[in-house]
Amino acid sequence: MADIMLRPDLKTAGGEVCDIEYNGEFVGTLTLVYRESDRLKGSIHLEQQSITIVDKQKVYDFVQSYIQSVIDALDIEECEVLVSYSDYDFVIATDHALQPTMIEGESHSYPRHEHDDEVDYEWVRDETRFDDIDSENAPDKMEMIQERKNQQGYELVIVGESRNRVDYHVYDKESELIAEITLHMYGTDVIGDIAWRFDPFDEEMDRVSELIVEDFNEDETDTFIFNMIYNGETVDTVELTHIDLLDLVDDIEADTSPLFPEDYTINLARDDGDTLTYEIYQQSYGGLPIGTATVDISSRQLTGFIDFREPGDSDDRELIATLLLEELDKEKEYETFNVSMLYRNKLIDEIWFETDQYH
Repeated sequence: MADIMLRPDLKTAGGEVCDIEYNGEFVGTLTLVYRESDRLKGSIHLEQQSITIVDKQKVYDFVQSYIQSVIDALDIEECEVLVSYSDYDFVIATDHALQPTMIEGESHSYPRHEHDDEVDYEWVRDETRFDDIDSENAPDKMEMIQERKNQQGYELVIVGESRNRVDYHVYDKESELIAEITLHMYGTDVIGDIAWRFDPFDEEMDRVSELIVEDFNEDETDTFIFNMIYNGETVDTVELTHIDLLDLVDDIEADTSPLFPEDYTINLARDDGDTLTYEIYQQSYGGLPIGTATVDISSRQLTGFIDFREPGDSDDRELIATLLLEELDKEKEYETFNVSMLYRNKLIDEIWFETDQYH
């Protein structure tokens, strides 16, 4: 069983900041500010590189239960907590706060810069000092910072080339090898494998795919097919076509009749008290479910995820989430509903529903 705990970092009569630990590893931060018998506001931030999509739901459930206990203890009437799952852009902190006293298991370390008695504020991620940006030069310097951020990313390097084959290495901004690529050219088609050193997210696969496409002459290629490989297994396949083919696909899709709610059926398959499981069917797909929804209804802030076998597009998923919400209305009164959409164990969409404010 996973060990999840909140480690207090700062606590006052009107608020608290806690480090979130999962199996002894730092994975994020909980921040709450509250006024007894009135309001509570805050945020939950999980580090994308520190916890998987599947495990984050367990953390959400744990932290949500803790927030509910605070609401009950303080008789809170109005609550709003923002949830994010991403990398940090940067951290603004005093020099003292940046001393490398790491939480055990934390993956980040920030450099310490020695100054006499001054309080030194910094942009930690890109190493540009906050107090160096004066009002006159702020626009120019901010543009320079943004340009530098845009330049930080993946680098594609050719390591081998022959008549109908090319090999690449992909490096990150720390010059670490993250992927090896072997491509073969068959006329106007480019087909190959991208072997990753880690299990990539969709955004990472998309970025590397874009770099490869940019390295080819668009007038001489029609189709790109990339097999994404991790630990010897294909985790995804990306197929990109020439713009003319994409326009043709768009024309075909424009003539396709839209889907209707009646095309979907959502059945309650299992009731485990605080957890409900639904099977999602689509008439045009046949007798097998296209996805399974699992929803935690232990509190008025419902959370859950849908594991799709057929992901569809964003409009399909939004419609399915709405229909699922109608089924949940029959089971539980709720304030909010946060549902994550997964395909092949990767996050592809996330939708948040909220009812009218109550007192």
